[in-house]
Amino acid sequence: MIHVIGHLNPDSDAICSAYMTARWLNMRGLQATAWRLGEANRETRFLFERAGLEMPALLEMPLTDLDVWLVDFTEPTQGPETLQDSNIVGIIDHHRLGGLVTRLPPEVWVKPVGSSATLLWQLMSETERAQITSAQALLLLGAMLSDTVALRSPTTTPDDRQAVDELATLAGVDLTTFSADLLSAKTSVEGLSASELLQKDIKRFTIHGQQVSVAQIELYALSQVADMMVPLREEMADYAMRSGADLVVLMLTDINAENSQLWFAGQRQPQLSQPVTVEGMLSRKKQMLPWLDSHVSAVK
Repeated sequence: MIHVIGHLNPDSDAICSAYMTARWLNMRGLQATAWRLGEANRETRFLFERAGLEMPALLEMPLTDLDVWLVDFTEPTQGPETLQDSNIVGIIDHHRLGGLVTRLPPEVWVKPVGSSATLLWQLMSETERAQITSAQALLLLGAMLSDTVALRSPTTTPDDRQAVDELATLAGVDLTTFSADLLSAKTSVEGLSASELLQKDIKRFTIHGQQVSVAQIELYALSQVADMMVPLREEMADYAMRSGADLVVLMLTDINAENSQLWFAGQRQPQLSQPVTVEGMLSRKKQMLPWLDSHVSAVK
């Protein structure tokens, strides 16, 4: 059995693409099952409810000595503790390579497209695509639109646009209406605590020897979290202490104004103590990480 997983604190691409990768592997005659590594956010729940499909179960067992396929990440810190003790047999990803070490040569597919779902769709043969139901197509479509912010993100490629057009037809949805519904679910923060907001989409990276955690909250307007900034900053500081992170970054992304406001916590980067607004920044992967790479100091 191959156990297919996305990253910790999963977003829609991590869960939907893990689900569909297991489906793809099954079509290839392999036994595979998908898992999620955390609670699904509102957007992901919206997608599975709209598709009428059951979400992958929460992974609660160790992966030691099990065959594992990774989707949407290769950073070891973004997986479970037992990942390094597993046998990684495959990878589908659209991020930078994150220093993962495998036991044996895995099947690896990595490409600079807007989502892992886009790459998975490209990997499918015509025969395999013909076996995809409209509900399953909706999951792939939702993952693509989520990761590219409805094709607005600078990570969007012609491959993503073509895949979205093909899957919208297969899913039988109006792309404009579906995108609006998806973004409404994606940017909703109603009823969420400061801790839940920070954990909504947080990833860990190693930059110049520093342990950096970046939490991104995508919003229709920054005013959505204006009343939460004091508890959010307190939670950032607490998280830095609990996790041992050298730097915690809160990336508040205004998808309408197309910029991000960055807030910082942690003791190791005093030059990053004040909030910064970066015009045009929508992508954590393509814009935020390079920005951090030039601003984070090496461990001394």
